[in-house]
Amino acid sequence: RALSQVLFLTPHLPGCLLRRRLRSHLRELGHLDRALLGTGLAQLSQEELRAACYLRGLNPTRLGTAQCRAWLQQWLSLSCQLQASEASLLAHSMVLLSLNYCQAKD
Repeated sequence: RALSQVLFLTPHLPGCLLRRRLRSHLRELGHLDRALLGTGLAQLSQEELRAACYLRGLNPTRLGTAQCRAWLQQWLSLSCQLQASEASLLAHSMVLLSLNYCQAKD
């Protein structure tokens, strides 16, 4: 349920529906990550970088463009190495990378 808040999912659903939506969201995010890796981060504007970070659980409001790009590169290197069966690891990594990055910058 805590992951659902980071991923903008309704946490008040029954567990089985929440798990299904979480898996679906992570699968979609994996497709976006592979496409983004193929396109390259250099092609993204500042707003696109911020939106990509936000979609992956990082609040970029107090971060510069270079910090967003660095975090997103770190995220993509992890995300694109994981298999579909490792979705739980990806979801938990999303929380850990986001929380730790924000605390390190404060």
